[in-house]
Amino acid sequence: MYAVAAAFVAPAPGASAASMTSAVGRPEPALLSVADLPPGYESADDWSGVVRPGEPDPDVCVDPVAVGSVVNRPAISSYASFFDKRSGILLYEIVLGDGPAKARSLVADVAAAPRRCPVVRLGELALSVERMSVPDLGVRASGVLVKTATVPPTRTRLVVFAAGRSTVVVMAVGVADVGLHAMHTIALTAARKLANRKQPVTIRAMPDMDGT
Repeated sequence: MYAVAAAFVAPAPGASAASMTSAVGRPEPALLSVADLPPGYESADDWSGVVRPGEPDPDVCVDPVAVGSVVNRPAISSYASFFDKRSGILLYEIVLGDGPAKARSLVADVAAAPRRCPVVRLGELALSVERMSVPDLGVRASGVLVKTATVPPTRTRLVVFAAGRSTVVVMAVGVADVGLHAMHTIALTAARKLANRKQPVTIRAMPDMDGT
């Protein structure tokens, strides 16, 4: 797996990834938790010693994977990170509190990426950027499937949506593919938790799925 795909910074000791607070002490919206995910996922907070934080404000056409994994951006209010110990998939949820205009802008940038930059190069590594369908989240949303030109490829599924004044990014990355169905369900769960909706969502492990 390429290093930038695993970039995150762990919360302070004792902080829960699913119940973090902002710098001014306001409770953050509910984030994904291990209980929301298929069996096999665990918190990835302890991985902070083996990954790098990356650069702030990544551009989807410069490094599409960093959009969903770099958590040192000034606007980030909270995030959660998970690791599937069976498949090796890393899963991130990032909430950026930078206002509705920025939220709409990032959603539009991700939607346009397959047309603007169908191939992105990170040094000698080539990444293909393909459109990925997104579920009906009730808000502006877009998604891409990013694949490395390696054998086997590393696949990154990225969903971005606008939630009021916040931008939410959900990303799964690994040689194993989380699958389109599971990615849709995870994104729906994230959206519903952030909106404080009460509908229960059951996520079942799905076989790997090809395509978008």
